[in-house]
Amino acid sequence: MSEPSTPHAARLLVEQATSGVLCTAHAEHGGWPFGSIVPYALSGDLDPIVWLSDLAEHTRNLRADPRASLFVADAAAAASPQAGGRACLMARARVAVGDERDAAQAAYFARFPEAAAMSSMHGFAFHVLAVEHVRWIAGFGAMGWLTRARWQG
Repeated sequence: MSEPSTPHAARLLVEQATSGVLCTAHAEHGGWPFGSIVPYALSGDLDPIVWLSDLAEHTRNLRADPRASLFVADAAAAASPQAGGRACLMARARVAVGDERDAAQAAYFARFPEAAAMSSMHGFAFHVLAVEHVRWIAGFGAMGWLTRARWQG
């Protein structure tokens, strides 16, 4: 199972990376997994925040089924990806509204200030991926599952 340092190492990887592969169940293709690279920020609860257009496949998919995963890999291990750390955050997505929207926007634009120029465009919404489970792999033979409580640690 997981070592005591695993939650910290998994959080560090996700905090340092700026993008991951967002996977959703495709609404128009029978729920087939659909993934694409998205930039993300983190909320104070360590939930990823993604900014999606109403035109995005992921937006349509999340409206039909809020379950999603965000896969993050150690970019430094590109030459030998299975030797590097990686995490799959299994989550339920929700559109941020009210104070949560304001906090999501602040976190996202702090991480991606250039994105603020698009904030006047209509049809974009911040989605919070509320993490339920994390599968963490630190390399060969070092892996485990983290609950939300251990993830937030």
